[in-house]
Amino acid sequence: MLQHVTVLVLEQMLSSSVAIPMEMAEALRARLRASHRDDADFVIQLAAVREGEVTALGGLRLQPDCLLSDISHTSLVVVPALWRNPRRTLARNAEAIHWLARQYRLGASVIAVGTGVCLLAEAGILDGKPATTHWHYQDQFARDYPAVQLQRRHLLTQAGRIYCAASVNSGADMVIHLIGQMYGRELALQVEQQFSPEVRNPFEKQVYSAETSARHPDEEIALAQAWMQQNLREPVTLAQLAQRSGLSERQFSRRFRQSCGVAPIEYLHGLRCNAARELLQHSNLSVADIAASVGFSDSSYFIRIFRRLAGQTPGAYRDKVRGKLFTSS
Repeated sequence: MLQHVTVLVLEQMLSSSVAIPMEMAEALRARLRASHRDDADFVIQLAAVREGEVTALGGLRLQPDCLLSDISHTSLVVVPALWRNPRRTLARNAEAIHWLARQYRLGASVIAVGTGVCLLAEAGILDGKPATTHWHYQDQFARDYPAVQLQRRHLLTQAGRIYCAASVNSGADMVIHLIGQMYGRELALQVEQQFSPEVRNPFEKQVYSAETSARHPDEEIALAQAWMQQNLREPVTLAQLAQRSGLSERQFSRRFRQSCGVAPIEYLHGLRCNAARELLQHSNLSVADIAASVGFSDSSYFIRIFRRLAGQTPGAYRDKVRGKLFTSS
């Protein structure tokens, strides 16, 4: 959970690349407070290398709350996008680069937007890891940082505690994903819909993740996942899944959660609801027919599960995604 968020401010940065994450963090805090949670009172601070105002692109002046040197430990660092070629900014901010490397080694997570990813590369914390950056700067980035695994076709990448977004809009998507990881999917959807009510693809379909790009080593669990994917419509219980894997229910549940991060039935619900999304978008089947086609015998139960995972009912999802389509005569 977040305890302290540091928003790095630099000359000629894109202010929107930090303003949006800050506003989303404030929305998160408001939701946590409304639920009377103890983890609502995390601190958000604008921090700069030197004293005085920082001028962002377009002349917007920002007054930092503190200096980077005042912050000994933070939970999350937000690194802004930089305007045009970042080399001059990098040369002037060696102290910020060293501070970033130290905070990462101390356990902080880092979100970097656009060419702000170059600060992470300069800090050496991206070596051997996947990353993305703004498409106009990809060729130069590849030349300057050959040790980084540049993902040219992805707008979002994750490597452990390092999150990179190619653009300001992608940065907003990444913040929602991070909230989901820390506080749960339901709360993340509430924050997302406050800022962006239109239908989006699930984060997992957009991101290149170093962790999920490789299969986990538990063969029995991998086979169970494959069976669930191939047999969505089949009625199945936890006991049956465990039996198919040759494990006790307790062993199967424990190893599945260790490998996949969620309980087996929750994982199956996610697969079924993702399949339902495609049918809601691309077919005229009724909600009841879609529920049956993805393995839910009770359409009311399907609606309840879909709403919990997607933050809206199947009907509302269909209306929104169809609202993006138009015809011209």
